[in-house]
Amino acid sequence: MAKNTTDPLAVFNQLYKKMDEIYHLYAKRMGISDTALWLLYSLYEEGTAYTQRELCSIWQLPPQTVNSALKALERQEIIALVPIPGNQKNKRIALTKKGEEMTREIIHPLILAEQRTFAGLTEAEREALLSLTQKHVDLLQEEIGKI
Repeated sequence: MAKNTTDPLAVFNQLYKKMDEIYHLYAKRMGISDTALWLLYSLYEEGTAYTQRELCSIWQLPPQTVNSALKALERQEIIALVPIPGNQKNKRIALTKKGEEMTREIIHPLILAEQRTFAGLTEAEREALLSLTQKHVDLLQEEIGKI
């Protein structure tokens, strides 16, 4: 849990950062960047090709960060950039055979671990977690927008 604090907001923020650190350490242990982890996660989970813009939107990441990660993954032949007919600017990002193997080794076990932990919560807890997190995000976005 959080370090020596009774402030609920501080505890919440520390827990959020702890969860982020769990994913960061997993990515590091697997030899990939945090951004690459989330991009591969999306490509594996949905089994579909995305554009860079779509991935930026899904993960709330800056285009330059996503572009750098995609270039590294393309150099490693983990992804391929596939032209979209009639659109010279945008390309779909798809896993290569090597990328499919990599995501089965890295992303699949991660998703299974997430599913097991989520299953450790009751249905009511899962619903409350999602509902309250969404509400908190919406309220925070609104309040910060007022600043």
